[in-house]
Amino acid sequence: MIGYILMIINFVLAIFSSFFFFASFKNPDGRNGLIARVLFMALFTGIIAVAAIFMFNILTHNFQYNYIWSYSNTELSFGLLMSTFYAGQEGSFLLWLVMLAIIGGFLQPNMRKHGYESPVMGIFSLLLAFVTLMLVLKSPFTMVWEAFPELAEGFMPKEGRGLNPILENVWIIIHPPILFVGYALTSVPYALAIAGLIKKDYQGWIKLAVPWTLTATAILGLGIMLGGFWAYETLGWGGFWGWDPVENSSLLPWLSSVALVHTILVQRKSGGLVRTNFFLAILTFILVLYATFLTRSGVLGDFSVHSFVDPGTVVYTILLSTIIIFGLLGFVMLLIRYKELGNEKNEFKMISKENFMAIGSILLLLSLAVTMYGTSFPIISAI
Repeated sequence: MIGYILMIINFVLAIFSSFFFFASFKNPDGRNGLIARVLFMALFTGIIAVAAIFMFNILTHNFQYNYIWSYSNTELSFGLLMSTFYAGQEGSFLLWLVMLAIIGGFLQPNMRKHGYESPVMGIFSLLLAFVTLMLVLKSPFTMVWEAFPELAEGFMPKEGRGLNPILENVWIIIHPPILFVGYALTSVPYALAIAGLIKKDYQGWIKLAVPWTLTATAILGLGIMLGGFWAYETLGWGGFWGWDPVENSSLLPWLSSVALVHTILVQRKSGGLVRTNFFLAILTFILVLYATFLTRSGVLGDFSVHSFVDPGTVVYTILLSTIIIFGLLGFVMLLIRYKELGNEKNEFKMISKENFMAIGSILLLLSLAVTMYGTSFPIISAI
């Protein structure tokens, strides 16, 4: 119960943190800025506390929680037992939330140092609010008697159902956390891009975005490679796994992010591709949300071997709303500033490093388009 109450408090903290960060835009060091920082630190602490409470209940085999009963048992090794934290839908969202909170803890002082704190952390806190809301409405702290009304209140099963045998592998301990770190990191270039549009600083945001983009691309790529190794070498399912929509969905933002890595280097050197970089930073994060939607909304339940099936209308609605809201926020802001972004010179010589990097990025985006069409075809076919 305390975990659920803390999650509600975290949602409120995230909403107010976002509000006060935006309210401190003109005077970051004023009263609103101080309140925003205090609220964000309270939010960070609250999220870590929720995760710690959840993990404690997993390690102590508290099968009164429906999630813990569903994915763990007393026979699992310590590592596999810890991995049940994110084996199910609610736990994977909590893992994503924890990664976002940790990144936010490093991001906030860095953005304050460079004068980007208010808009970036306002966007970041808003994202935390959406993920937290998901966990409020579909909580990992639901009791077994709440999930199964025929059971008496206070009932505790003697044993849990345990992990799917296919998942009882060392790679489940390593692969998902790395992938979610990559997912969480893509939110930083997105927030910086929006901040650059708000501040009308069309060159400065790039310098701040470079290390975050490189790190996000590297870690997300590592996560995808480990997932591929797990599927091909360990599970032995062969090439069929390579066509699975859920695996391909994580490839989409990586392709976009790799293109962004190259185009931001072009802008740093020549000042060109300004519009392209804003577009790619926004697109990469939206594709992360889209990948999450494909994996966890149940829309591919009949087509994917490891998509979540029947997650409920709540998750479906919130995930779809998150894509729409953050997509509109990013692309509408880009359209508003579009004419102003055309002032920089974007002309490159035919034989030049910048031109070939731009061409390479176009090829990556074409690969993305083909992969996205194939991955989304079950949805297109259903429509």
